[in-house]
Amino acid sequence: MRAPLIAISAARQTVDTAFGPMPSTVQNMAYANGVLAAGGRPAILPSTAMIPDAALEGFDGLILTGGGDISPRLYGEDPADTVYDVCDIRDDFEIELYNEAMLRGLPILATCRGMQLVNVIRGGNLVQEVSPDRGHWQDHPSHEPWHQVQLEPGSELARIAKDLTIPVNSYHHQGLGKLGTGLRVVGREGDVIEAIEADDARLIGVQWHPEHMVDYHEAQKALFVDLVEKAAAYAQSQKPLQEQFS
Repeated sequence: MRAPLIAISAARQTVDTAFGPMPSTVQNMAYANGVLAAGGRPAILPSTAMIPDAALEGFDGLILTGGGDISPRLYGEDPADTVYDVCDIRDDFEIELYNEAMLRGLPILATCRGMQLVNVIRGGNLVQEVSPDRGHWQDHPSHEPWHQVQLEPGSELARIAKDLTIPVNSYHHQGLGKLGTGLRVVGREGDVIEAIEADDARLIGVQWHPEHMVDYHEAQKALFVDLVEKAAAYAQSQKPLQEQFS
């Protein structure tokens, strides 16, 4: 049986090349390595202005990744001075990815910006600047924890982590404000929302970057293992009955 294929979203950046500055697809290897470590096959999707029909055809799961800020226009606000690296093309592309993944019933892991985007798509908004006094941008290596997140008993995330407390890294200056429709909070650090799940989807959203902690913390690797396992179940469900039982 083939390993499930996981789509990974990516940033757009202009990169200096031998041909001059070129628009490029940029994504660090940590997401792909996390998928590989969990037994899946990673594939990075470029954010394109022309969004193809059926962009997720043949995929079994989706990771909405971290990156620059989401345009506040999407939740009806003007940008604060601290908003950075907004990319309308990426926003629009990933919104379509999310919508298609929902229609197909794909399992979704949304990290940092990805979790924020899910909240915005579902009618929520963002706190454009979490108080610097809260200390949600760490100053030591990304695989090391920065704070603890308290998980909701009975949540899918608590089942995955096998605990009600999980150590996480932290690289965000924004956070969830009003919660989107059909979402529930399953992880907090104080009054900061750190994790969400959905009533109508196989979705886990986390505010941290588990991809950088996979090799050091079992609970973080478990997020990728869970995604790949759910993706494998999805792939199996898409096979004709005669193939499923052959």
